[in-house]
Amino acid sequence: MWVDAQDAVVGISFPRYSRQTIQAMRFAQSRGASVIAVTDGPNSPLLECATHALLARSDMASFVDSLAAPLSLLNALIVEVSRRKQGDLPGTFSQLEEIWEEYQVYEKAEHEE
Repeated sequence: MWVDAQDAVVGISFPRYSRQTIQAMRFAQSRGASVIAVTDGPNSPLLECATHALLARSDMASFVDSLAAPLSLLNALIVEVSRRKQGDLPGTFSQLEEIWEEYQVYEKAEHEE
């Protein structure tokens, strides 16, 4: 709702492409945000509204979809952003842990209780 030109929005989708992801990217683009597509190739519909693209081949040759390459790309991106924002990380993770605990995002294993 409050996305603007100072924001970057990352849209991630692979075949079969998510309409909601594309709509969210179009909305962010209309608000002036940088829009980054993480997708499988040059024919992806996400590219029509992306400012930047990170392409990762996704082999969908069987009934089991392999997202190993895209997840490796996303992991590298997260590591680099974290490295650059190192000073902000402890506070951010502390807040996330509080939110996750409040909304019971994760189930605790029996030995953790």
